[in-house]
Amino acid sequence: MKKIQTTFFNSEKIPLVIEPVDTHVSYDDLLTMLREDNAYFKKNLLAHGGLFFRNFHINTINHFIEMMKALNTGEFVDYVGGGSPRSKIQGCVYTSTEAPPPIKIHLHNELSFSDNYPKHIYFYCETPPQQGGETFIGDARKIYQSMDRSVKEKFAEKGIKYISRYYYKSKLMDFINSIQRGHKTWIDVFETESKKDVENKCAQNNIGFKWNKNDWLEISRLRPALHIHPETQETVWFNQVHQFDHHPRLIGWWRHIAMKLFYCQRYMKVDEVSYADGEKISHQEMNHVIDILDKHSLYFPWKKGDVMVLDNILTMHGRAPFKGKRKILTAMTN
Repeated sequence: MKKIQTTFFNSEKIPLVIEPVDTHVSYDDLLTMLREDNAYFKKNLLAHGGLFFRNFHINTINHFIEMMKALNTGEFVDYVGGGSPRSKIQGCVYTSTEAPPPIKIHLHNELSFSDNYPKHIYFYCETPPQQGGETFIGDARKIYQSMDRSVKEKFAEKGIKYISRYYYKSKLMDFINSIQRGHKTWIDVFETESKKDVENKCAQNNIGFKWNKNDWLEISRLRPALHIHPETQETVWFNQVHQFDHHPRLIGWWRHIAMKLFYCQRYMKVDEVSYADGEKISHQEMNHVIDILDKHSLYFPWKKGDVMVLDNILTMHGRAPFKGKRKILTAMTN
């Protein structure tokens, strides 16, 4: 197509960076190209695991939504059942994680702990951070290939059990979240105040659940650690095992200790993870996973108006620590 040019941020050739050839190419031109040459964009999304659009004057949330609809990767997906702190902005659009700025969120596939994970995830840069804050990415195929054989075979054989716990209404928890947002209510997680609705959503989505003391909700899910892409037939590392461990390397030692002390009651313990049969994942295995994820993390800075779409099976994503204001919006399709 004569109106666009393509490049890469890195030698890994992920994602494919798409820009207009000159300033005369408008946002409306982009929408037309996405609709009329849809097969071209989807082919490259599959080949490179992600597309990155820059300098197309994508200036509003409505522009972002129109662009996603034009690319047409599927129906929009709500973030129901997800534990990351975020807010619903408009329709299908949420803030990306609102975890504290100093925390690095390592590579993961979005909602890989759910049976109904999204096939694609979009990001829109409304306010680029002053420093850091990249939404870095990694090739899940290469990550799988780089894992120690004994580790990935054990994960493949055993699978993973994820456990999360969420509070109902608590002035103390609300106060803590007002200082540093982190732990969600089950009302936020399931977007309802009805226990019956929660139970129905759990039943419909193969989620185990039980009600604990003080109306805390405990949910559990059994999931594979690996996945085969339905189109490319490639095996990928597809899980969030490290995020449910609250490893000191992820959140820092003082946060790790504080969580141990504050969530000392069993019914309050935020997250747990193990192999599906209940066997504990060793520190050595968890450290190996984090080492490989770090090794394959690819960084590039945000600019206002940037949009990135990822194949959520082929490409993992994370968030770097940052300073200053940062507002990255996100949406998902199935």
